[in-house]
Amino acid sequence: MKFSIVIPALNEEQAIAGTLAQAIAARDHIIASGVDDVEIILVSDGSTDRTVEIARGFEPQVRVEVLKQNRGYGAAIKHGFDVATGDLLGFMDADGTCDPRQFAAQVRHLLGEGADICCGSRMGPDSEMPRIRRIGNHLFRAIVNRLSDHRLTDVASGMRVLRRSCLDALYPMPDGLHFTPAMSCRAALDPALKIVEVPMPYSERVGRSKLSVIRDGLRFLRVIGEIGLTYRPIRFLGVPGVLLCLLAIVYTIGFIVNYIHVGYVNDWLIYRLAGITAFAAAGVSLLLTGVLAERMVALLNGRERHHGGPTRLLQRVARPSVALTSAVVLLVAGVYANRHTLLQYLSTGHVYVHWSVVLFGLFAVVLAFSLLSFAALDFLVSLFPEQMGRLRRTGGHTP
Repeated sequence: MKFSIVIPALNEEQAIAGTLAQAIAARDHIIASGVDDVEIILVSDGSTDRTVEIARGFEPQVRVEVLKQNRGYGAAIKHGFDVATGDLLGFMDADGTCDPRQFAAQVRHLLGEGADICCGSRMGPDSEMPRIRRIGNHLFRAIVNRLSDHRLTDVASGMRVLRRSCLDALYPMPDGLHFTPAMSCRAALDPALKIVEVPMPYSERVGRSKLSVIRDGLRFLRVIGEIGLTYRPIRFLGVPGVLLCLLAIVYTIGFIVNYIHVGYVNDWLIYRLAGITAFAAAGVSLLLTGVLAERMVALLNGRERHHGGPTRLLQRVARPSVALTSAVVLLVAGVYANRHTLLQYLSTGHVYVHWSVVLFGLFAVVLAFSLLSFAALDFLVSLFPEQMGRLRRTGGHTP
């Protein structure tokens, strides 16, 4: 079994010699972990300093690949994977933050656990990671762990080992610095992949960092969101949906308590009722969209995913028949509550009923149309399996 180490580098002339020397010195230590040979590949991602020149001095122990134009951190790693010959693939940063000897522990853990990916976790107490990046990492891991059933500690680690056989399941992957959180998120959410971690030391980098906390942090969040929506849409959309619905319920309880206490609706409660309407409508829309997206993802993947009690209950309740019935009830309730409002407006051009009645009717109608839209889209989605099967039988041609 051969192990290939890919080291992406962009203008790392200050650190590259030390990094490559450490990687070469770590070869025997890594081989002792259960591999037969170690291959080291340096990928220069459009470097304009002496990085390539210095790296050439380590040939033939190091294979030097040169990308003329800067294509991005992830693109450099993927290029290294393409030219690598190992059954196991690893990558690490060229900035002196990682010790190549740590690959030995990652290889042992990956093979021992039968995992597809093993990441080095930099979140130990002796880590020299800057505080702002540590805070960001805590946020990213909280989101990934909430979307998945894992308890990862470092989703953006730049040092990890993976099996070549899992690349098809991981791709497509981004070209930029958000390559690593994208890999972690995809592996954590895909039930066919197993991702594990081992702790590793992390040193302060040599030279200036290429990471922009704000720009790359937003990219990290975006890619996590995209992958979360692809794999677990009902969880990704359902959590904020439930929170909004709970918020609407809390405000509604306060509204009812106030009405019981004073016997009428105070004018200042218009803001509370408007908030209830907005929170409830948005929450229900997110929940219904999550259910519909989950069904679409099941069609794309060709299999239904097993869900826990609350999600399973939501999927059973959010059926087209239930949605249509609820929509009709809400429409009737909204129109009936505003029957006098409609008559007044049609006969006089003015409305004299209390504003709370009008807002209740609007809320009922908005919610009804959300349910009608869900039922219509769910019906269309239900036609996909039969249509796709017919296209496969006819070779892609419609009669």
